[in-house]
Amino acid sequence: MKNIFFVGLTLVFLCFRITPVTAQLPAERESHHTIVFENKDIRILEGRVPPHDTTVAHTHSANGVVVFLSPSRFAIQPVGGQPVISSVQPGDLKYVTYGDKPVNHLVWAEGEPVFHFFVVELKGRQGAMDTKPLPDQAGCKFLWQQPLVGAYSVELGKGEGCRIPSADGAYLVIAISGGGKISAAGKSSTLQVNGFRFFPAHTALGIETDGKEGVRCVLLAVKAN
Repeated sequence: MKNIFFVGLTLVFLCFRITPVTAQLPAERESHHTIVFENKDIRILEGRVPPHDTTVAHTHSANGVVVFLSPSRFAIQPVGGQPVISSVQPGDLKYVTYGDKPVNHLVWAEGEPVFHFFVVELKGRQGAMDTKPLPDQAGCKFLWQQPLVGAYSVELGKGEGCRIPSADGAYLVIAISGGGKISAAGKSSTLQVNGFRFFPAHTALGIETDGKEGVRCVLLAVKAN
């Protein structure tokens, strides 16, 4: 009877040891990720990984866009796989299909500075975008189109501005560098570096510099629900 009792305790102990390793931790519960915005169309996770630090293994399960905010060299390693080391600059962005194929991975920063990024998760229903890509204009350049999102680069010199027309989709503007202002529905607000503004569907935007320097932004046109 004693042997059976101790065997039972050993199995219980092993179960508690194995569970933390095999369970998958959602990205929003991983300590280096923070939810900074969420509505019916998108959710934004802000990631900050200090130099030479490593995240806990965590899972991403939504299609979206990763927008890099720091000049960084970093590594991503799928659990059970080999690490891939990359270098990025502020304003680089990547479309990820984590909703189609969820990933469970670790991320670490290879060196200075803090590895800083946004993960913009898309909540729109699958299907073609509601609108055609915005036409190119001075300062606003089309980058790429995916089923739920289109990406643009906005680069304005001192004293310049651009207008983004109203559309069936929503807009997310992320400031990468410089100083600028953004206006919509008769209201104006300041664009701060590494800050963002979300605008619902059927909103026209005006983006301009603050008169002291140029401004660079990432503009995402998001399919609205």
